[in-house]
Amino acid sequence: MLVTVKLFAWLQDAAETDVCRVTLEPGARGADAKAAVAARYPRLRGLLDPTRLARNLDYQPWNCPLLDGDELCFIPPVSGG
Repeated sequence: MLVTVKLFAWLQDAAETDVCRVTLEPGARGADAKAAVAARYPRLRGLLDPTRLARNLDYQPWNCPLLDGDELCFIPPVSGG
């Protein structure tokens, strides 16, 4: 299955892209997509640990099942003042 992954903030800077597409096995979960992105962009490996997952615009746990065509967002922690 093919999913689209959008990266935000400093994840974009580290990967030097804001979006990528990854092919996953049927039955894959969010954590599998995170591992695939980390394998493709080694500079992201330690940076993805604190991120949140959104699947089709809804926050989800990393163990959520994925479907072909899903849009994932990897959202880093933010702070403000």
